[in-house]
Amino acid sequence: ASAVSGYVTSLGADAPPGCYADIELADGFLLIGTNTAACHPVTFERIRRRKLQAPGRVKVIVVDPRKTRTADIADLYLPIRPGTDVALLNAMLRVLIHEGLTDARFIQRHTSGWDSLQSLIERSTPEGAADICGVPAEEIRHAALLFGHAKAAMSFWSMGLNQSTHG
Repeated sequence: ASAVSGYVTSLGADAPPGCYADIELADGFLLIGTNTAACHPVTFERIRRRKLQAPGRVKVIVVDPRKTRTADIADLYLPIRPGTDVALLNAMLRVLIHEGLTDARFIQRHTSGWDSLQSLIERSTPEGAADICGVPAEEIRHAALLFGHAKAAMSFWSMGLNQSTHG
């Protein structure tokens, strides 16, 4: 699966880097390509509980073509067209870069190919992604800013993302 390849290439092992305890520390969640409520109920309940414990401070973004129970807890729900997640994420990254919400020191120390990626991302405007994804450009910007302004953000995904041909 593409997830296994991505994990092994970037992290050296087939395992996501987060843990349940991190949920209680996070104030921003991006759930993309996942119906967490149905497929990962323990994780969903911890996220839901975290949001209830800090009303107004914890933000949840849900990206899924289907309106699911997971989307019911979202502060922002983006019902993108199936298979358009990369366009959405690229546009969100462009917003983060332009708003100065990336950590240049971390990127320099822990990544490679950043300059090439930035060239690609520069063409990935929220307006272009809106046409591809079927959601308004302002909502794409809003999602990026919610995620980028979180003090401790976590992202979760599952089969909706990692089982596509470009997941």
